[in-house]
This record gives sequence, structure tokens and C-alpha cells, in this order.
Amino acid sequence: MKKIPFVKMHWTWNDFIIINQDDLDRLNIALNSDFVKKICDRNYWIWSDWILVITVWDKSNWYNYVMYNPDFSRPEMCWNWIRCYMKYLVNNSLIEWDSVNVWTDIWTLNLKIKNDDVIVDMWKPSKINDFNFSNKNLWEKFALKSKWRDFVFMPVSMWNPHAVIFLQDESLETFDLHLYGYDIENKLDIFPNRVNVEFIKVLSDKEIDMRVWERWAWETLACWTWACASVVAWILSWRLSINSFIKVNLKWWNLWVKWSWEEKDSVIMKWWAETTFEWNYFVKE
Repeated sequence: MKKIPFVKMHWTWNDFIIINQDDLDRLNIALNSDFVKKICDRNYWIWSDWILVITVWDKSNWYNYVMYNPDFSRPEMCWNWIRCYMKYLVNNSLIEWDSVNVWTDIWTLNLKIKNDDVIVDMWKPSKINDFNFSNKNLWEKFALKSKWRDFVFMPVSMWNPHAVIFLQDESLETFDLHLYGYDIENKLDIFPNRVNVEFIKVLSDKEIDMRVWERWAWETLACWTWACASVVAWILSWRLSINSFIKVNLKWWNLWVKWSWEEKDSVIMKWWAETTFEWNYFVKE
């Protein structure tokens, strides 16, 4: 019987099983579709949304990864796994630097460690390209007529489209997200590829609450790009807390985001992740 060491982690309730490629090589085990389906099965096995295999690109500070969906397909990118990925590298003493580069299937990320927080460069915000308005400037706002009421929104792209809406004199908790989120997402005359909709309540010049209607997925609990798009829109609207971390309160989690107000500069985020447990997965010889 072979024992594969693994770590189970989560961030905002996205589950990840993390395995080191060195252990697979040592045990002469190759992952396949049946293995991944079994280990991710929520009824019989460990229960996970993804399998993440740690690989080393070279012996400096470059790391790579292989990520599998439960059906053994390969997703291009998932922001939540990066938190768990970095925590695994730190906890297992795989890095000795305060900075590490991680190559994803989309781009290269630079992650920094400072005071037990992981800080990530989220790249630059931009205008939404596939958007049926003349969006000449990132800070422009537009009127949007819903079936039930009118809104003003700011379109922001963080490599995916966002319509950020600030609520004034109403509770975010009792706001009917399903009613308005679904209607705005599906305004295909404005957003041909649909849009993520963020509803924001400003608490102070350093803190905001938000709820998110995700295109194709309804309300979701947490996401990096939503928080970044919301902070970008908030800074562009009020010109406050430039280059200071702003606390973003999601439904079950908190993130910290900062931006310089300069379109040439990246949005910066900091966070951490949680280890659920560590154990071994037994494979027959």
C-alpha cells in the first residue's frame, strides 16, 4: 500500500487538495482521471473542488502548478487556490524568500510575504472592451434602467467584466440582490457577454461592504476580482484612501485591497488561507 501525503485547505469554502509532485515521483504514481474523480468525490472520499499539484520550475524562486477539476480537466486560473498554494509553500518550508513567482496558464504572478500576509499583484484595472457604451475613460459612470428601478454603475475590467453600483440609503443585507442582479447581468444589449454585478455600501474611507451577483452563477460569497473592481470604482468615485489598504467585507470573508489611482499601476491585495487537515491517501500497489 502506497501512502500519498496531502494537505486539505480552503479559502472562502473553496476546497483544495494539495499534493507535492516530489511525493508522486517518489512513489511512482501518475495522476489519472479515475484517481482525481475518486479523491474529489463528495460522497465517498476526501471531498474537494480541485486537486492542486505543487511543482518546482527551477531551484530559484520560480514555481509552477498543475490544477485539475474533479473531472480531470484543467482550469486556466482560480484566484482562491493561490492563497492555499502560497500557504503550502510557506508551511512546508519550500521557499526561503519573501517573494516568489508563480506561472499560471494565463500569466505570471508575483507573490510576497509580509507579516504572515500574502500580498499579490492583481495587475492593472481597465475599461471593459465588450461593452455597448462609449467607455472612453476608466472613471466614467453610466445610467442603467432596470425593470424596477434606475441605477448608476461604473464598468471596470479586472480581466473579467464588472458593473459596480454604490447603494446609498438602504441596507445591503435586505437589498434584493436576486431581483436586480439577474436583470442587470442579462441586459445583453449593454453587456453582450453578461457581467458580474457588485453592490457596494461605503462604511468609511477605509472600509466597504459588498454583495456580488456573478454571471452564470447567481450570488457568490467571495472573489478576488470583484473586490478589486469595487475598490477601483470606489477610489475613482471619491478619490480617498489612495495607496492605502481598504477593507472589503464580503458575505463570509474579508479582503484588503489598495490601488494608486494611476491606470498604469496594478491593484494590490493581501489575504491568508486556512488548513483544514493533513493526512495520507492510500493507493493499492
